[in-house]
Amino acid sequence: LLDPMDDSPFLRRQKSVPMRRSRTSRRVRVALFVIAVLLPVGFTGYGLATFALTSPLFVLTLSEDVVVTGNHFVSREDVLGALGIPLTGNLMRGTNIFRMSLDVERHGVETLPWVQTASVTRILPHGLLVHITERAPVAYVNVGGRVSLVDDDGMLLDKPENGSFDFPVLYGLDNVTSLDNRRARMALYLDFMRELGAEAPRTGWMISEVYLTDGEDLKALLINGQQTVQVHFGQKDFLQRFHNFLVLLPEIQKSNGKLDSV
Repeated sequence: LLDPMDDSPFLRRQKSVPMRRSRTSRRVRVALFVIAVLLPVGFTGYGLATFALTSPLFVLTLSEDVVVTGNHFVSREDVLGALGIPLTGNLMRGTNIFRMSLDVERHGVETLPWVQTASVTRILPHGLLVHITERAPVAYVNVGGRVSLVDDDGMLLDKPENGSFDFPVLYGLDNVTSLDNRRARMALYLDFMRELGAEAPRTGWMISEVYLTDGEDLKALLINGQQTVQVHFGQKDFLQRFHNFLVLLPEIQKSNGKLDSV
């Protein structure tokens, strides 16, 4: 046995001595990081920003520096007008492209009736790219005796000079002031055309006019040769009702002669 006073053969764990970190060294490291990294980056960024905003290299001075894509019916002149850029010649003072708000310019282009959406991006060193998605007309519409085109949102569109369309003429939208109600009437028309747009011509009938005055009863003027009939289709099952019309028409004509409406 070992005497308690003798040294133990096992090493005892020495009590750890807390190390006190030097606050001064940490502050020095932070200061060196700021001096060596942040300050150069900040000065470089400031210099680049100042150069971009003041250099004549980035000044838009010619209308030819604006590239317009995606437009078929919207003229380049209308787009430049929405951007506030003269059609020809030099801009009087020019505009730095980095001082232009692209969102503001985009909203300006989207105010054009034929433009559904637009995007505006910078082309270095001093140009703009305007990409347009145009509205797609789905019918002619008679509003107040004036015939225009209309898209599925109910947006009225002037007929372009370079466009040719074969659509029925819609009536009844001039009495619909609410945009939601107009869209609902247009949705009714689109459902009708999806079901009958191809089927009616195959049977020899042409859809000439569509009346949306009553949101619960779509009426269509159908033409087949010398025969013209206005048919009430309601608000659903348009294809089935059209087939019913074709089946019943000969029997109805036998007992009624010339028909005006069914």
